[in-house]
Amino acid sequence: MTTFVDLAEKRRSIYALGTDSNYSKKDIENRIREVVKQVPSAFNSQTTRVVVLFDNANEKFWNHIYDVQQNVLEGDMWDMMSGIITGAKNGIGTVLFFEDKEAVEGMPAQGVRQEAYKQNNNANAQYAVWLALAEMDLGASLQHFNVGYEQGFDKGTKEMFHLPESYEMLAQMPFGSVEQQAGEKEHIDTDVQVKVFEN
Repeated sequence: MTTFVDLAEKRRSIYALGTDSNYSKKDIENRIREVVKQVPSAFNSQTTRVVVLFDNANEKFWNHIYDVQQNVLEGDMWDMMSGIITGAKNGIGTVLFFEDKEAVEGMPAQGVRQEAYKQNNNANAQYAVWLALAEMDLGASLQHFNVGYEQGFDKGTKEMFHLPESYEMLAQMPFGSVEQQAGEKEHIDTDVQVKVFEN
């Protein structure tokens, strides 16, 4: 078993994905279920919803994203992001991260505080799942295509998989075998990131 710091270092954004894995789809599903269950949330509100896509469902989703985004992104941005979208189909699957608006509204918080708790809840799940995939020697990246509950941008995805209207999509995480390692990562000085006081 890796140490936590080793695992955190191993987790990188991987865009060149494949389908080679020592784990079955059921193994991956079960690990994601276990991890999401243990993720902390504000007031134990458990507002995060996760959808795991494999095979045809994964390809269908990314084809949909491609069709939508080619009418949204332009120029250099489209050139860069279209490759990420196409590459996402080459992996084993994708984890979609949602917040259930009904559950969010049930938290004992309103306004900006409710929004902050919602984002924190989902971010906890995103990072936990990403670490779990890394521990299984699977690469992944975090994407934010086709999000926008208020604008209805995620409506097509919800219709495609018959998901509740209350689901708000916050991110997508395509994953698979690591076909190309991430490059060197530069870090700012930890003294800039972390301050310590005793008095």
